[in-house]
Amino acid sequence: MKPEKYFDKVIKNRGKDRDSDISDELAKREVDTIFFLLKNFYNIDYNNKSYKVVDIGCGDGYLKKYFEEKNFEYIGYDIQDLNIEKDKIDLEDNSIDLVINIGLIEALENTENLISESKRILKKGGMFYTLTPNWQKDYKNFYNNPIHKTPFTPNSLNQILSSMYNFENVQIFPGLRCKPKWYYTGKYKFEKAYYLLPFNQFEFYKKKVYRKSFIRNLVPEFLKGHSRSITAIAKK
Repeated sequence: MKPEKYFDKVIKNRGKDRDSDISDELAKREVDTIFFLLKNFYNIDYNNKSYKVVDIGCGDGYLKKYFEEKNFEYIGYDIQDLNIEKDKIDLEDNSIDLVINIGLIEALENTENLISESKRILKKGGMFYTLTPNWQKDYKNFYNNPIHKTPFTPNSLNQILSSMYNFENVQIFPGLRCKPKWYYTGKYKFEKAYYLLPFNQFEFYKKKVYRKSFIRNLVPEFLKGHSRSITAIAKK
């Protein structure tokens, strides 16, 4: 099966792999975390007007509802819309407030077009947000996913964004969702996300399906949220 057909199959089957309530909860937590990090680490509070967000690698657009609730116009692109490794995004320069890609950058052999196009369409002061596995914590599992091609570490992603693409105020965080600010700070923040949170938020059934379970519900919330990923945020 060709990669593009595999991606298409994954998108079409997402509804089968997640209960609708879990999909909504995951989407809300993802969007809430984005705004939490931007507010607490960049002092950005999106109020008073309408904004635009571009979601590259948006899948079925499951984040759209929660961005629109925050007065964002949501524009999503996936494999059926463009080849992000070579195509120009059909948007004007300096026109977008926020560009995100979640679980995409590691699936690309060449990340140059993704990053440069994201920066091109961002307004001055606009924000770039990416989430990807942390090779230092996930190297044993990284290539178990057949679409994974390019691994990143906190340091490599920082250098790429700041030195190669001249983004400002690049900050790297553990890929946690909806945790207190303490978890995102300090020298050992990635270790905190990995060791102090031993359980995932949801159970993974047959390594594919997100579901809730009786046993998982018995685990206290403060022990859930295990992360082997990294979030990078950068300002144009």
